Amino acid sequence: MATQNPARKPLLLDGSRRSFTGVLLGLASAFVAALLGVPVLRYLFYPLTTKSKSSDWVAAGSSSEAAASPIPLSRTLEMKQEDGWRETDSNPMIYLIKKGNEVQALSAICPHLGCTVPWNTERKEFACPCHGAVFGPDGSYRSGPARRGMDTLDTKVANSVVMVKYQTFRPDVPNKEVTS
Repeated sequence: MATQNPARKPLLLDGSRRSFTGVLLGLASAFVAALLGVPVLRYLFYPLTTKSKSSDWVAAGSSSEAAASPIPLSRTLEMKQEDGWRETDSNPMIYLIKKGNEVQALSAICPHLGCTVPWNTERKEFACPCHGAVFGPDGSYRSGPARRGMDTLDTKVANSVVMVKYQTFRPDVPNKEVTS
């Protein structure tokens, strides 16, 4: 059995300046690493913890044109979308429809699995080409695998221009849930 040398003291208890300076340097290094590490970790995990943001209100067209049209008007929005660190140009398609005396906007994205839904002029309905979901001229659910009607978007009229607040919604759920 090996015997321990009683003359050798642990590093922290030997009382030398060198051991005190080493411990102090180690603690200072750990403190600086922690200070620098928090912003780096926040930078790395920021895209995972935030939702993508889009422009607030986007011009979609003339309110008089939309109110006079007997069929839904297809419009492409021009907007910037911020997702994590990237800012990209986004051009989602919407439909403007007349609902009573007001103009309403519908997302052109099928609420089933996210395909773009075209307007069928002959049948006067929206028909999803991916899975056969059918929606009325006002976006209401008619048939197919979709669990809700087409999603409405917030609209307002400013200076005879229809302004739309574009959002995306969770697909294939019965209730409209905003994702961005």
